[in-house]
Amino acid sequence: MKKSKLEFNMRLREGYPGPIYFADFIIDGQSLYNMYAKEFGFVSCLGWGSEEFQQEQISRLLLLSKPDFSNGKNSIYICPACADLECGAVSLFIEKTKEIITWSYIDGRGELFDKQLMFHFDKQDYIEQIKCTYGLGGFKFPWDK
Repeated sequence: MKKSKLEFNMRLREGYPGPIYFADFIIDGQSLYNMYAKEFGFVSCLGWGSEEFQQEQISRLLLLSKPDFSNGKNSIYICPACADLECGAVSLFIEKTKEIITWSYIDGRGELFDKQLMFHFDKQDYIEQIKCTYGLGGFKFPWDK
């Protein structure tokens, strides 16, 4: 099994409801924003919003709290205007074993991008990378003046 490398880059998305600095998922050097979310205008769920919002997202992606979809999927890119999943999202399944975190079946807007897509991460590195996004883009929502 090939382990992938997870990193984050701070990205800026301009547009409604205002500029948002967010943590873009970079896997093996490839931006998931460019691959799956940019065309929909979504932003990553990490690195922006209130402290509480960021803590909730980190907890969810570390599997310390429930997924945000009833089918067990977790969103990774969401609507920047309202963060409401009804607006659409790029989501995936996250599973963990003692040493590995696995992402599988990434989809967005109800359309499956690639049924065979799967990433495996070293668990400790994954935890550290997800946690490092806390506060990356600040602690406010773009609609908070």
